Amino acid sequence: MVGDSLMATGSRGRRDRLGSPRRILGAWSLWELPRRGLIGYLLLVDAAALAATTYLFVLRPPASSSLLPFSALLAGMVVSSELSRPVERSRADTRLGAGLDAAWIFAGALLLPPALAAVLVVASAGYRWFRIRRGIPHRQVFAASATMLSALGASLIPLLLHAPPFADATRDFESFALVFATGLVFLSVDAALAAPAAEFGAEPSGFAFDAAMVAFGLLLAWSAVDWPLVTVVLAGALVVLHRAGTMRALRGHAGTDSGTGLLTASSWLDGARTQFDLLRGRGADLSLLMLDLDHFARLNDRHGRHVGDDVLRAVADTLRAEVRAADLVGRFGGEEFVVLLPGTSRFDAHAIAERIRLRISSTFVSLGGTFAGATVSIGVSSHPAGGETLDRLVGAADQALRAAKGAGRNRTFVFEADEPLG
Repeated sequence: MVGDSLMATGSRGRRDRLGSPRRILGAWSLWELPRRGLIGYLLLVDAAALAATTYLFVLRPPASSSLLPFSALLAGMVVSSELSRPVERSRADTRLGAGLDAAWIFAGALLLPPALAAVLVVASAGYRWFRIRRGIPHRQVFAASATMLSALGASLIPLLLHAPPFADATRDFESFALVFATGLVFLSVDAALAAPAAEFGAEPSGFAFDAAMVAFGLLLAWSAVDWPLVTVVLAGALVVLHRAGTMRALRGHAGTDSGTGLLTASSWLDGARTQFDLLRGRGADLSLLMLDLDHFARLNDRHGRHVGDDVLRAVADTLRAEVRAADLVGRFGGEEFVVLLPGTSRFDAHAIAERIRLRISSTFVSLGGTFAGATVSIGVSSHPAGGETLDRLVGAADQALRAAKGAGRNRTFVFEADEPLG
């Protein structure tokens, strides 16, 4: 019997106790993280960034002469990011340093007092929140905090070594070695802080991109000191190269769904089989979510297909924001989505599914004065209880999904078999 092998979680009673999901979403998504130790770590990094910046403001107040280079770097960062905004929104990686901002932030670490370098990071985070993508608040705050500590660490290197400021240093090998070490500190601190928070894990290519942006940041700082007009040329070249490279990568990724930007079913299956075989050989945890929008045909009939397409895109954005870069997210059918969660146990997958379900239920698209929203039913399966092959794991999640819809929709069911299906 399906009812004997599935664990269900509904929404009505819990939502009534918590209040409006829209009001409590930011805090709830932090407190509901699967690993309680992770919450303390994230808050510790946030507090450390705030305390360090405040202390440095008191210890070494920025001179008024620093405001001009700060304003110039801030303006260059905003303009270049604004020109690259369409492709920045297409990037799956949402870490602060994942975009062009890393170049300007590292230039600030070289040219500005430590406290102002941290403020530049805060400005970047605020811009990305309002103009690029609004993700999960605690994720973006953590990303900004980690980058603040990275910029602070990099800008303190010359002070600790009693070296002259970058603007006054001679352009010799010793100065180059110091700048190179500063760049390594900037990248290493960010990577080290992000590593314990697996939820924020990024693909290795993201860190390689950051390294390239740090190199560009060195050029921006150098030109700003010795030949300011060249900074404008470099900024323009940076935008053009970034746009061209990102768009080429997006066009070359033929396995993405044109409507949502997620993987197509065939591309998802290819990637999922590779991940499944690799993790099964290591004996690692592996879970799968299958989601289906409730009454989606009724939504299309009532509001039109263009509104349905907007809802699908909103759901896709939610999925991208709620999972890690290493997780595989695909569109499996018209209104069906699937997520593979490597290294995730059944219980953690259930918590992630609930977080996704509640956020989708609080997501609305505008209809010119009114709003349309949707709910989602989710089936969860995990290896090995759900099966010893990917096909069986998908089948178990589909079975749980159908049970969730049959039980009233807008709820999560977890497949629990006494014996593995494989």
